[in-house]
Formats: sequence, C-alpha cells, structure tokens
Amino acid sequence: MRRHLHRSNSARTTGRLYIALVSRSRMLILGAAAVTVAVLVSACGPAVTGTIGVGVDAAGRPVAYLRVCPSEHMDRARLDAEPVRDSTPSVAAWDARPAITSSTSWSFDRPDHGWVARRPAPQLKPGVIYHLSAGAKDGSGTSGYVLFTTEDLQAMKPGQVRIYDTTREVPTAEPTGTLEQQARDENGNFMRIVSQHQFEEASC
Repeated sequence: MRRHLHRSNSARTTGRLYIALVSRSRMLILGAAAVTVAVLVSACGPAVTGTIGVGVDAAGRPVAYLRVCPSEHMDRARLDAEPVRDSTPSVAAWDARPAITSSTSWSFDRPDHGWVARRPAPQLKPGVIYHLSAGAKDGSGTSGYVLFTTEDLQAMKPGQVRIYDTTREVPTAEPTGTLEQQARDENGNFMRIVSQHQFEEASC
C-alpha cells in the first residue's frame, strides 16, 4: 500500500538496513479543523527519529541531507528506484562512521562528513523516481524518505532541500493505479522545498 500519506515513515529490513516504506495503518488524522498527520509507531518497524531530504551542490550534483532528533542516531542510508520492493537491490548505499547524532549532509558521488559508500551511486537516470531513506543499523530509528527525479533536482538551487510534506492533508480515497503511477503521483504532489536552514532548525 502506498501512502499519498497513506504510507507512513515506518521501515522494513532489507539485508542490514532499515529503509522507509509505507503502511496506511500507521497514519492517524488528528484534529477536527486543522488536519495534521501523526505517525504511529508499530511493532513492524522502528520509530521515526529524523528527517531526510535531497538537494544539489553548486555544480548541480545530488546532495543528501539528514537531520537526526536529539538523543538519537543513524548510521545507514540508501537510494532505491521506485517502486521499492524487498527483492530489489538498492541503487546506492552509504554508512556513517561514527553514527550521526545531529544534522549532516553528503554528496552522492563524493561522500564526506563521515559518510562512506557501501554501494557507490551511479549516474542517475532521467524519468526514474528515486527513494532516499536512512536509519540506524540497530533498528532504533528511521528518517522516513523523500522521492525525487533528476528533473526535480535540475529545478533546485544550492541551499534548498526537498523533503516529504508531512503537513499535507490525508486523502480520503484509496490510491489507485499501478505502483509506478502511485509513485509518480506521490512524487508530484507530496514533496516540498524548504531552505537548508529551515530543514536543520525544524523540530522533531
């Protein structure tokens, strides 16, 4: 089940890494007038303990952004191509040494700030919807995820961060179409751009 905010920032285990997937049963609509979304932690996956985003550097190269909540940590990140399936290998994967406990960023093709490539990032392909997520090796937390295409990145400027818009109202209708179509709809309607400062200063 995809989320159109039917999917929550929960996680699945693929090899040694928890990545964000979706489950409509883990979302709750709160409030009568202003509708907000709260993520419910289930026994199926770790808690959401941070936020992940994507942007570009001055040369237009992809950059990952990760903000970890206080007293939490993350040390794994991965890039997948939608639709994400358990049997599909990741496009790229990185480890953080030591684990990240605050805000950080790293270049996809030139990891820095303590990040090292476990599976080096290839040249990203136009038209593909990519799924970036992070988590803790011990399963204690996950970042959720962000979707993007190379076309989305080309429209961005350095200092901007694309994130999942968790402030969006949850649609009442079930998602329809193929998984590929649902991914396109989600990528087009449920992401937003914030400044790097806003990303780093946002509360957990």
